[in-house]
Amino acid sequence: MMDNFYILALPSIHYIMKLEKESVAQGIPVDLVPTPRQISSDCGMVVKIPEQSLEKMLQLANRQGMPAGKLYRFQKPVYEFVQQTGPPEETVPR
Repeated sequence: MMDNFYILALPSIHYIMKLEKESVAQGIPVDLVPTPRQISSDCGMVVKIPEQSLEKMLQLANRQGMPAGKLYRFQKPVYEFVQQTGPPEETVPR
């Protein structure tokens, strides 16, 4: 069991599944897990990334054109926000 790992949350399960499929194809070890309650009370899934695979996974997400997401680091017993990933979220003019 991993004590320290990262969680990548994306805006849709579609993106999560696409990223997981591509990571498996490229031999990057990841897991899909339910979104932890400490991150969001919404239902959904996130990508669980071992520390040693983080850089490869972020590069893959970039190449795949994933939308902005949120990266968290788990250090027992808390999830700490690390950074926003991907392109900046678009702002809608008012």
